[in-house]
Amino acid sequence: MDNESYHRHPAVSKSRLDSIARSPLHYWAKHLDPNRWPAEATPAMVIGSAVHTSVLEPDEWDANYAVTPAGINRRTNAGKAEWDVFTTAAGTRTVISREDADLVGKITEGVFAHPAAGGLLGLPGKAETSLFWKDAETGLECKCRPDFLLDDGSTIVDLKTTESASPADFMLSIAKWRYHVQAAWYLHGVEQATGKRPEQFVFVCIEKRPPFACAVYVAAPEMVQIGWDTARANLNRLAECMAADAWPGYSDQVELINLPAWMRPKADGTTMGQPPEIEMY
Repeated sequence: MDNESYHRHPAVSKSRLDSIARSPLHYWAKHLDPNRWPAEATPAMVIGSAVHTSVLEPDEWDANYAVTPAGINRRTNAGKAEWDVFTTAAGTRTVISREDADLVGKITEGVFAHPAAGGLLGLPGKAETSLFWKDAETGLECKCRPDFLLDDGSTIVDLKTTESASPADFMLSIAKWRYHVQAAWYLHGVEQATGKRPEQFVFVCIEKRPPFACAVYVAAPEMVQIGWDTARANLNRLAECMAADAWPGYSDQVELINLPAWMRPKADGTTMGQPPEIEMY
């Protein structure tokens, strides 16, 4: 199944769990509203997808991306004509600038320069496999699409592009983007679809700026268990909302709000300070 068909399929994915975790109303607006606006890829998402293709499916690059030619001056008639020829030839492929294509190349080099990352991705395996199963508890159809699954079924590899791949910063990213839920969901999904549970879920984290440093992390068992408990709660909430056809948002009442815990004074009068924002795509 191609990526577009996979994303169109209505089965419950990790991203849909993220929507219901925010609120049932957000889930309905994003996935069920018949008048919902079509989602558009941001520049960061385009780069992220291009990195995945370059690293995991390099043979698919030319079929999916058209790199803009150098030297086209679109302010001139000749340049406009040349651009029209290029975009016509590109067809349905994603157009990516020469600068962004070069960036994707550097990021790819950073991944394979890392011994563990390059070694893992060099093992026999398959990228972007679409897997489906029915959840026994709720009856909901579910899906996942691992970035890279080893042929022996032992390991799922997930590629993340980030501003910082340091352990401290990536732990913040795990919390912010619910990567613990992703790890648990994919491990469970592969087990349900194939009958064999992978032994580990591995993050390959690559920085998107020089020196394009890479780090490889295995999801700890505690992290996976908490992720699965969270996924189960999300899935049960979704099933309840679907059964009742009720999609509430945030509280309907006036609520008290305070500073987040990391801003409130500790016993010694200091605070933890603001955690950094880590951009991921």
